[in-house]
Amino acid sequence: MMNKRLTKLSKYLTYILRHEPHSIGLKLDEEGFLNVEELVKNANSSGKKITTEQVNQVVAENEQKLFTLSDDGQRIRAN
Repeated sequence: MMNKRLTKLSKYLTYILRHEPHSIGLKLDEEGFLNVEELVKNANSSGKKITTEQVNQVVAENEQKLFTLSDDGQRIRAN
């Protein structure tokens, strides 16, 4: 079970990855992935305080498996 903060982050990641990557100045690649470091950096620049560790925690702990990390762990996408 994710805590409130991680649940909020999960909802934010869903919003960015499914609907509005351009809202933080990013564009999904041809496979629907975003670079995790860029995602964190741009989210922080737009006022959302998140860390790479939190993103990885959301991916690991999300029961619905809403997100996938690339094999190298550098990119994330919504399922």
